[in-house]
Amino acid sequence: NRDSIGGIIECSIASVPAGLGEPFFDSVEAVLSHMIFSIPAIKGIEFGAGFRAAKMTGSEHNDNIVSTQGRTETNHAGGINGGISNGNEICFRVAVKPTSSTHQTQRTINLLSGEMEDLTIEGRHDTCIALRVPVVVEAAAAIVIADLMLQAQEMKRIF
Repeated sequence: NRDSIGGIIECSIASVPAGLGEPFFDSVEAVLSHMIFSIPAIKGIEFGAGFRAAKMTGSEHNDNIVSTQGRTETNHAGGINGGISNGNEICFRVAVKPTSSTHQTQRTINLLSGEMEDLTIEGRHDTCIALRVPVVVEAAAAIVIADLMLQAQEMKRIF
């Protein structure tokens, strides 16, 4: 029907050292979210179990530690506890909205006349920009993790 659609993109970041981030303002979730929401068309983000966690009990959501290295049997936290990376894979999903430009005729107000009228946008339109987003999300996440690693390195140097 020549309309646009959105999508959900999942990103996993492997080999992230434990201890990156801060427990409050500069939590790993906050810094990643800030960067990811800078990407046009992103309308939501969730980490680990995300919104599914709201329907879990605490004992279901807890990631049981199964080794002295801190490995867990699940990753409901998405690799982040209390704003700090826990050494597990960081997993998050982002919601990408459908593009506004579509071949569908839509009702809108004509700002010159003040009247409602039909509007059809001509030309070429992407049906789903979510297909183009994964590489941008990966690059943005890589920048954030690199920055967090540099901050951790500097903190070790200072203290």
